[in-house]
Amino acid sequence: MPSQIVAAQPVPLLYRAKWAQINQGFRSWRKEGAQVRGAGVDASGYLYTIATVGMTFAGLSVLTMILRQMLGGQLTKWDSFVTRTWVQLGFMTTFGSILPPLLILFEAPAPNAWRISSGVMAVVLGAWALTFPRRRHAVNPTRLPLQVVIFSLAMDITALALAANAIVVPGERLAGVYAAAVTAILIGAGMLFLFTFVYWYDALIGHEQPKS
Repeated sequence: MPSQIVAAQPVPLLYRAKWAQINQGFRSWRKEGAQVRGAGVDASGYLYTIATVGMTFAGLSVLTMILRQMLGGQLTKWDSFVTRTWVQLGFMTTFGSILPPLLILFEAPAPNAWRISSGVMAVVLGAWALTFPRRRHAVNPTRLPLQVVIFSLAMDITALALAANAIVVPGERLAGVYAAAVTAILIGAGMLFLFTFVYWYDALIGHEQPKS
């Protein structure tokens, strides 16, 4: 009898060891699955949506300028600069959205695709944002409105976030940070569009009111 008890003791230990291996494998599978979903299907679908919105925004910018001319406004260098800024932001958003899926189509590892895309977009957006005040001053030497200053600072911060994403951000956060940065570009472009549209509308209404 004692020998039977001693022989039966290793069995629960064996079960616990097997159960620990199963739990460890399951946790590893869940972690890998989350990384694949974050860097693959879900992120690509989101970026495709952002790319569509970016192209739509670029087209809307051109239509807005055409509508302004139809309402009697004259196309000036300032108007041309504003429209060009909108279109550039729209195409920048679209380019940033399709770049990671394009790299993945060339069988680049997902982390490398996100880091390369982040580096490219950091250079493109950083160069654009740093030269924006100078280009704006060349066509309109007036003081920058507060809304435009906030927009310019937001684009600088977004470029820095993309640079950090290309270098130091952990692999499981690459897709989220990149998608957030591209979304920030689109949101900034939309806010700049609304501010300029309201300014143009107020100027048009004030011009049409009869002088007392």
